[in-house]
Amino acid sequence: MAKILCGVDLGGTKISTGLVDEKGNIIKSIKIPTMAEKGPEEVIKRIEQSVYDILKEAGLKLSDLKGVGIGSPGPLDAKRGVVISPPNLLGWDNVPIVDILSNKLGVEVKLENDANAAAIGEHLFGAGRGIDNFVYITVSTGIGGGVIIEGKLYSGENSNAAEIGHHTINFNGPRCNCGNYGCFEAFASGTAIARFAQEGIQNGKDTMIRDLAKNGVVKSEHVFEAAKLGDEFAKELVNNEAFYLGVGISNIMAFYNPKRIAIGGGVSTQWEMLYDKMMETIKKKALKPNAEVCEVVKAELGENVGVLGAAALLL
Repeated sequence: MAKILCGVDLGGTKISTGLVDEKGNIIKSIKIPTMAEKGPEEVIKRIEQSVYDILKEAGLKLSDLKGVGIGSPGPLDAKRGVVISPPNLLGWDNVPIVDILSNKLGVEVKLENDANAAAIGEHLFGAGRGIDNFVYITVSTGIGGGVIIEGKLYSGENSNAAEIGHHTINFNGPRCNCGNYGCFEAFASGTAIARFAQEGIQNGKDTMIRDLAKNGVVKSEHVFEAAKLGDEFAKELVNNEAFYLGVGISNIMAFYNPKRIAIGGGVSTQWEMLYDKMMETIKKKALKPNAEVCEVVKAELGENVGVLGAAALLL
């Protein structure tokens, strides 16, 4: 019988754990709160317990597992299995999560940056199947990504390669959470769309975005909803978002010369609203030989990409 893979998507607010077969089918999955405020020891206990719980629910034993893959926020060192100091996981400072969990569970444990893990998941099970040179980009609260070169994940010297969201697209742009100015993430993430909308409202723009954000907290989905209802300012923001995506993707084509780029994350759910303007921008700005051999597609794994990517680390 083929061994079962266990994937753990470790986030700042929730831990998603899934049992996956070697073809990428999810057998069972569960989500529990991370409780990050309780520190690394408690969070690791919760990961361990989630593995026991999901095995029990599926009627399986630890001996049925090929291992456990963990996709974690960075920075981290995948080679050493150490989580260094993620902003969303308070108190994590050089935590050897792989050694701790492999000793507790008695199975192989692998660690990777969550965006890199997602890239491996899409490469094996989703939009990157059969593509040796492939880039996955997630556009959500921030922008992250992973790069497959000649069929293998490119991790860089210390597991921090392909920080796609932090290449600069405008030196005079807004300050990014990384401390730099004008990053791709500062222009094209879901958070950036909401920030541009909020600034417009504060400057007196006539827009229904304000009414859609009933509690006063503007989110990117309010902008897309308003644009669908014909709001001119919202349509302008969506147009700008597609343009900024096109600029960033043109640069990524120049960096890596991939055959395919897949876009995932929450903003990708608005694919139809963004695609035409994004591709128009790429056509104008990308290096022609690179653009000619590269297709830009929507990622396929959706909200399961974290669990599937973590499980795929074991393959």
